[in-house]
Amino acid sequence: MNSPIFAGTADYYARYRPVYPDRMLADLVDLSVGPHGRRLVDLGCGTGEVALPLSASFDTVTAIDIDPDMAAVAERKATERQIRNVTWTVGAAESLDLPAGSADLVVAGSSFHWMDRELLAGRVRTWLTDTGVFGLLGGGSDVWDERAPWHAVAVRTIREYVGERRRAGNQPFVAAGRHDDCLELAGFVLESRQYTAEKVWTADEIVGYLYSTSFCNPVVLGDRQAAFEATLRDRLRELSPADSHPETLVFHCMLARPKR
Repeated sequence: MNSPIFAGTADYYARYRPVYPDRMLADLVDLSVGPHGRRLVDLGCGTGEVALPLSASFDTVTAIDIDPDMAAVAERKATERQIRNVTWTVGAAESLDLPAGSADLVVAGSSFHWMDRELLAGRVRTWLTDTGVFGLLGGGSDVWDERAPWHAVAVRTIREYVGERRRAGNQPFVAAGRHDDCLELAGFVLESRQYTAEKVWTADEIVGYLYSTSFCNPVVLGDRQAAFEATLRDRLRELSPADSHPETLVFHCMLARPKR
């Protein structure tokens, strides 16, 4: 059941992934249920980046992830925060079975592209209430667009130690393409929103973030990890002796509402 794409990344994911902006999460709630809703469903929940902060706005939360380590970290965080209305399930999102019209909000945070999108788009349309929303979240820091100076350093080092072609676990990365077509075919009307946040990274945070990814985690690096990290840290130190690496994080939210 474990996902080889993110094997060994759960602790790094929980600690070093940029958090979704408060405004983005608040908008999801406001646009789907107003002050309070019955059920939130989180597909590919990771370590709880969406389910946990939104749990107070719903009676129940159903969260599922194919990676047992991710789900275990999420459940541990929920226990630490005394959040008791989330059910954590290990499994593929495609295996989830919910009653029709039972969900006010379904979310997929940086995960929908790993799934059978055509299958799930149809199922989500069935699960949602007439006024429900399917929110697809993504973005943050994307080293491959090389917007920030440290991105170029990271990409150069990744290519030296992992190879010229981007990886997804032990396989080459294949871009999934746009979500729009399958969502519109399933009967959704789409709206896109963008949010930004400023972040100043340290070298420790950059290393931890890269270890949380599908393309540069410890399993992908294998016995090259120590050399990779030493080289990356040297180059980041050259780039900023003060260990300060600013970036404007860009987050995207696609809101999919059932056609009426």
